[in-house]
Amino acid sequence: MARPTLLVVLACVVTVLTPACSDRAVPTSRRSPVTIRVPADHRTIQAAVDAARAGDLILVSAGTYHGSVTVETPRLTIRGVDRNAVVLDGRDRDENGVMVLADGVAVENLTVHHYRSNGVLFTGDYGKGQALVGYRAAYVTAYDNGLYGVYAFNARGGSIDHVYASGHPDSGIYVGQCFPCDAVVSRSVAEHNAVGYQGTNSGGNLLVVSSTWQDNRVGVEPTSSVKERMAPEKQTTIVGNVIRDNNDAQAPKATEAFGIGVVVGGGHGNLIERNLVTGNRTAGILLSPQETFLPEDNQVRGNHLSDNGVDLVAVLTATRPSGNCFEANVFTTSAPPDIQTLLACRPEAQGGAATAPTPIAPAGPDYRTIPAPPPQEQMPDATTAPVSHPGAAPPKVDLDAITVPV
Repeated sequence: MARPTLLVVLACVVTVLTPACSDRAVPTSRRSPVTIRVPADHRTIQAAVDAARAGDLILVSAGTYHGSVTVETPRLTIRGVDRNAVVLDGRDRDENGVMVLADGVAVENLTVHHYRSNGVLFTGDYGKGQALVGYRAAYVTAYDNGLYGVYAFNARGGSIDHVYASGHPDSGIYVGQCFPCDAVVSRSVAEHNAVGYQGTNSGGNLLVVSSTWQDNRVGVEPTSSVKERMAPEKQTTIVGNVIRDNNDAQAPKATEAFGIGVVVGGGHGNLIERNLVTGNRTAGILLSPQETFLPEDNQVRGNHLSDNGVDLVAVLTATRPSGNCFEANVFTTSAPPDIQTLLACRPEAQGGAATAPTPIAPAGPDYRTIPAPPPQEQMPDATTAPVSHPGAAPPKVDLDAITVPV
């Protein structure tokens, strides 16, 4: 029996180009990452994903692609060559544009629209309580999807940057059910959504920074809910954002909330600092109970507010501060009046409370009818930029260097 085996080995040495022998000569586990092109190498993005191995780059040429993409291979990068010309169109039939179930996956430089649920979804194994670790959405345009634009759920170690999201009946960008989330949302724009940014039962090294939340029904909403695990929402940092004119009656409607810049619904230990909050008809920054949860230990500091229905509002129980405090904000109106004295960030704060505002939320249109956005900023050097696999640690942010936007 030894002789045939030896002959096969010798044959492999002589004819190493045969498929069978090259598999023996170079173990598949040692294959270097490659670039797989769509449609040159595989006709569809899903076929390319199915053929890829960890570390590969899937480079998608300009065109419109239908169907959903499910990613179960870790450390893949799906990247369009042109953000505005690589388009995933769900035709209001398919559930998710890109659904990522594996660690360390990046989705970059493409547009996704008209899916029944989400544009791009990152999620771990909900049933087993296992979180996805490492994700990135960068230079992604998501519009007119049935729930969320970019949706990270039960996932940590994330980066969401240079995203544009519009026309969603839930929120443009969502980070939920994670602690610590270890995630950064930055340099993004959300408009014409029910909510620009929403984070339910999330927090812990979760930064929402240097972004624009405008012309939604609600701009930014960290909130607690019994409908998901890991309540309450806690320890989200919201710094250096433009949060303006969130009164869009032509945005899809999800709840009765309307005309609010930032609303902390029963959240704990959040920092809202150095944001520009203007033109929100109901309230600029609002701390409020949500379901069974009360807002506690939230700090509102150094924000510039103007032309809001009421600039600063704290709806608390029994007028106790409960650790909530306001300091160094530039504003005109507040409820309770003199909020920075009654709810100062000092031990001698006496407390005070206000009545919750009752906005009248106009009926909204069908999300599928929101106009498509204009072309968005391209990822630099998309065809040649090196691949970087997201991990458990999010990008570093120098919060001290962030100033109030002008």
